[in-house]
Amino acid sequence: MIQHLDINRAGYFFRRKRQLTNAAINKLFVDLRAAAEEPTQNLFRAIRVTSNGTKYSAICFSFAREVSFLEPAAGAIERIFGFLMLIECRDYVALFKSGLDLPSSFKSEYLEKVGHGRVERAIATNEATFEKLRLRNMSVSRQALRSKSLEARDLENTIATTSASRFIPQGYSVKRPDGVYSATPSTGRISERSDRAGHQEMIAWAKRIITSLEADAGEVSSFIRNFARPLDLSSLNQDTEPTYVGIDVIGLAENIFDAEERVRLVRTENGQPVELDKDQVEATLESIESPLSIVDKGDKLRITAPGNPDEIGNLKVGKTRVSLATLDLAEIAGISVEKCSTPLGADPDAKPLARYLDQNDLFTVLFSDLALAYINGSLFRDEALVGGGETFLAHLQVEQSLDNADSEKGQFQANQTEFAANSVFRAVVDVIAHDDVLMCDDLGDEWADFIGLSTGTNPVMISFYHAKHGDQSLSASKFHDAVGQAIKNLGRMALPAEMTAAKLERWDDMYRNDGVQTAISRLLRGGARPDIEEKMDSVRTTPDVLQRAFIVTSSLSRNQVQQVFNDAQNGVAPPPYFVQLYWLLMSYFSACAEMGVRGYVVCRP
Repeated sequence: MIQHLDINRAGYFFRRKRQLTNAAINKLFVDLRAAAEEPTQNLFRAIRVTSNGTKYSAICFSFAREVSFLEPAAGAIERIFGFLMLIECRDYVALFKSGLDLPSSFKSEYLEKVGHGRVERAIATNEATFEKLRLRNMSVSRQALRSKSLEARDLENTIATTSASRFIPQGYSVKRPDGVYSATPSTGRISERSDRAGHQEMIAWAKRIITSLEADAGEVSSFIRNFARPLDLSSLNQDTEPTYVGIDVIGLAENIFDAEERVRLVRTENGQPVELDKDQVEATLESIESPLSIVDKGDKLRITAPGNPDEIGNLKVGKTRVSLATLDLAEIAGISVEKCSTPLGADPDAKPLARYLDQNDLFTVLFSDLALAYINGSLFRDEALVGGGETFLAHLQVEQSLDNADSEKGQFQANQTEFAANSVFRAVVDVIAHDDVLMCDDLGDEWADFIGLSTGTNPVMISFYHAKHGDQSLSASKFHDAVGQAIKNLGRMALPAEMTAAKLERWDDMYRNDGVQTAISRLLRGGARPDIEEKMDSVRTTPDVLQRAFIVTSSLSRNQVQQVFNDAQNGVAPPPYFVQLYWLLMSYFSACAEMGVRGYVVCRP
């Protein structure tokens, strides 16, 4: 019956970890049937049959499962056919499947991932035109744009690559002279747009793809080289240490809610398995979003929670992958993961959530080398950072007066007409914001502490200023609120008319804070309300308007940041707290670039 197989040219490709045997395949097929409900007689079954210089194994049978859109209490059962075919070709294995999947124990014993770079060389060749692209941000910050999908006839000619080096290609579709191909490097899935094919054609196709994967050299598309580059873990410098690990809650959520083969979270209550509902799942995901610190204790890499030195897990950096050797988070204790295709509590591959995160590479690791990140089971390097922090430092502007700042806004008194001397607010008004129109938007539903318009420049400019005060430090904690506010309001920098009407009425009032009504005008420059309203309308409709976002802070020194980068170039690893600061601010700069905004930090010298 296998001669009737008719499937798309789409499969998963692996490197073979150890030699497959007839006994191993036979056990695999026995296990697949044992895990199925009421399996019928095999429609076909073949074990390591030789064909065209390769060996293939295949099985197909039907089985019963609950109807996905009915509650179990309905007692409704549907029967579906599933098939699985493995093709062995030299050191590689191709998997084609529908309705059935390899047990994780089989994958762990016999298969390993194909390197991200090999998939790239095989599919994203120099003659490829990119039509679709799915990207993942290297940052673990909650404020950052985490992923994005792009589509065009030729993406190279339609998107800016300003912040491309901060993103990792997770999947893409390319048009080449020999066809249209799609690839998801993290899973090894490769497909070709074509007519459906039988098993002999699939064997020949898999052999052709494997030959491409085996190539140790090949010219990769110049377009894909704009993005973060894959590296082998073996290339890690012995002095490079992991500093932070973050759980990929977005990837986990996709597997729970949106994947073709979904999973569920389960805990045991009164001896019975109970599936977590949507609200419980989302609460669990939210509880594990914060990055965790990694501390090198010589014999092991300890994982600790923010503000708590107690060990909650261990990280292991091997030759081919990084693993969460242990992870004892109270928020996920007692929660396991099951396939939705199996009855509740009956999945033979069910595993604790911590193990599931590790085995499916649902975590990100950052390193003391700021250019590196381990994401989705692969190591990547941001080429924009090679040679130092020039890209980062270019966003830092110096203001000498911030050296003397002693508060954010100062104290308030009735009838005062200016913000306190030596406050960050005063520095913005007096020396940082050079705009001819300036409004104070602080308090309430604010978009920024100050909003400025430069109507006499070419191009005209809209500027948002977010002011913060603090003791000089390289700690990221002082920036979380400012970065979150700045990113949240990037979409409002176009000053939408339907939202600014209420703002103008509010700006007509004098500034009030700490229960004190001052005589500080919110309309600091630009004339009366009608004049400012007219200028806002003019700027809003100008096609080449330049938008700028500023975080103005007295807590950061550019010279101190420069010294950390200098030390790093001389082999001194940046302290962990600086790594977190770096990634937090890079997420801000990257988010600005995505929105077509120029992002800056104004700080001490």
